[in-house]
Amino acid sequence: MWAYIRFELKNTLGYPIAMIVGGVLPLVLVLSNYHATGHAALDQATAKGVFVTLLPMVPLGLVILPFTISFARDMTSGITNRLALFGYTLTRQLLAKFIAVLLLVLSMTTLYWVVLSQMLPLPKLSLLALVMIYLSMICLAGGLYLLAFAIAQVFEGFNMIQGIAMMCYFGIAFTTGSMGVSQVPAGVTQLSRWIPFKIFRETLRAQWQGQQLAGFQDELLQMGVFILITFALYGLAKRYRHLKKRPV
Repeated sequence: MWAYIRFELKNTLGYPIAMIVGGVLPLVLVLSNYHATGHAALDQATAKGVFVTLLPMVPLGLVILPFTISFARDMTSGITNRLALFGYTLTRQLLAKFIAVLLLVLSMTTLYWVVLSQMLPLPKLSLLALVMIYLSMICLAGGLYLLAFAIAQVFEGFNMIQGIAMMCYFGIAFTTGSMGVSQVPAGVTQLSRWIPFKIFRETLRAQWQGQQLAGFQDELLQMGVFILITFALYGLAKRYRHLKKRPV
């Protein structure tokens, strides 16, 4: 299985936008949005704000764009079907791809935390806060992975899938406030509440304020609901593709 995971890591890393959007961009956005004032308390509050706001951009960038587009490229070129003929079934491919993507997400999350904790006046993260961050990244990566797979299954053609993936990436980023947009239509706000970026940020802020378990249970519940919704979309997409392939 490890050979498959290494193959999928190379496959994902072969799409440069993965590291740019999922790794470099969140760091650049944090540093460009942080401006020191010389006031210790205000600077720390600003640092915490930009840190928690842009941290969910790591799984969003690493999953929605590189995975969706690389998987679409493989399907369009017939690589997915050819690999299945040699025993690398679609189920194994999906598992290996998810593990590869998850390793990237956890690695970039660690880099994000280590670099910014040295460059910004951030308070130290407790062990519980670190557990919460990594568990949240795993949940977000899982839900976004299912969503990405649904996109790649429903739409056809590399350009079409790439365009839909871009729309989803920027749509989620803007509606959840990750790109600095604070005011969006009420209907869009209601929709964005199903994406657990906001509750993750609020829970991490509470951790920094010493409220050790405040909101953690609510966050896990919302993460679970998010995964269930994306799993339902995954199931519908898989069923749609099966029906479409079935001869009339």
